[in-house]
Amino acid sequence: MTTISIVTPSYNQGEYLENTIRSVISQKGEFYIDYVIMDGGSTDNSVDIIRKYDEQLKNGIWECRCLGITLRWVSEKDRGQTHAINKGFQIAYGEIVSYINSDDMFFDDAFSKVAKHFHNNPQVDLLFGDGDVINENGEIQWEWLSRPYDLKLLKSYHFLWNDFTNYIMQQATFWRRSVFDRIGLMDETFHYGMDIEYWLRVGEAGLKAVHIPIKLGKFRMITGTKSLSSPTVFWPDSLELFRRYNGASNMAPFFKYYFYNEGLNTKFDIDLMKQRGESMFNRWDSLSKKELLILQEKALKGFNGACLMLAHEAYIQGDTKKANEIFRVAVSQKIWHIIHYNSLYYFICRVIGKNWSGVIRKVSQKIIHLYRMKRYLYRYLEKK
Repeated sequence: MTTISIVTPSYNQGEYLENTIRSVISQKGEFYIDYVIMDGGSTDNSVDIIRKYDEQLKNGIWECRCLGITLRWVSEKDRGQTHAINKGFQIAYGEIVSYINSDDMFFDDAFSKVAKHFHNNPQVDLLFGDGDVINENGEIQWEWLSRPYDLKLLKSYHFLWNDFTNYIMQQATFWRRSVFDRIGLMDETFHYGMDIEYWLRVGEAGLKAVHIPIKLGKFRMITGTKSLSSPTVFWPDSLELFRRYNGASNMAPFFKYYFYNEGLNTKFDIDLMKQRGESMFNRWDSLSKKELLILQEKALKGFNGACLMLAHEAYIQGDTKKANEIFRVAVSQKIWHIIHYNSLYYFICRVIGKNWSGVIRKVSQKIIHLYRMKRYLYRYLEKK
C-alpha cells in the first residue's frame, strides 16, 4: 500500500497550526500517512498543539480514517523554512511526498485523489492541482485554478502575464520520492522562491509534471507573513531564478520589470531604486567576473528601460516634474533612448494630455486583461 509523507515547517503559528495538522491526519483512504513536523523552536503554543495530537495518535484516541498514521516531530532551531523542509524530507519514507506550511491546509479528500492518480499514471513524477486562497478566518478570497505545466512560461516574466507566472499552487503539489534521487532536495539559498525553483528543476530535468483540475490545497494569505510583507519581496529570489534558468545574457527584460516595480514601490525614488538594485549583486559574489560584467550591463539596460516606463507612470499620476526627471535620467545614459518605443509613447501622452492618456491607458489595460484571460486564465472563463 502507498505511504504519503507530509512535512510541515512550523514556527510560532499556533493560531493556525491545529487546522493544518487536522487537515493531514483527517485524510481518508487506502494509504498510510507519514507526517513529519519540523518546528523551529516556537515560543507560542505550537509545541503544546503538536504534543496534543502526538499523544492522541499514540494512545489511539484519534480516529484514524486511513490505514495508519505515524507522526514524528522536533522543536529545535533551524536555518529557516527551506532548511526545515529539507530536514523533514530527509527522514520521510513515503513513496509520495509533499509539504504544507503551518498556516495552510489540504482538502479533505486530497490524499485519496493524489494516490489514485499516481497509481493509475506511473509515468507521472509530479502532479499539482487547484485550490482556494483563504484569509485569516478561513474565508475564501478566490479560487486558484491552474493549467498544464509549461516550463517556458514558468521561467519568464512579462507585463502580459506577470500576475501568474508561478501558476503552480504549492499547497496542491505532490511528487514521487524518486524525484529526490534525480534532482535532490530544495535549494536553501532561496527564502521565498524555493518552490518555483523546484518546479523549474523538475522541468529542466525532463521529469513529467502534470496538472489535475481538482482542488487539493488551501493557501492562507495573512497580513505580515512572508507572502505579503512587501510588493517586491520576491524579487531577489526571482532574479536569481531568471539568471539560473535563462542565462545572464537574457536578463535585461527581467531587470527592467524589477526596477519598474521598485520604482512604483518607492514612489519614483530613483536613488533608492539604484541602491536596491546594487544590493541584488551581493548574492552573486561567487560568480565569474565575466558573468558579473554581463549582469551589470543588463542591469543598466533594464534600469534605463524601467525609467522610460516610470516616466509615463509618473505623468499619468499627475507628477509632471518627476516624470521629466526620470525621463532625463534614462536619456542621459544613452541618447538613442529618445527614439525608444516607450519614449515615443511618453511623448504622445504629453502631447494629447493626461485625460486622453488616461483613456488610452484604460483601453490598453482592458485589452491586456482580455488577452490574459483568453491566453492564460481561460479556466476562469470556463467557470462562468
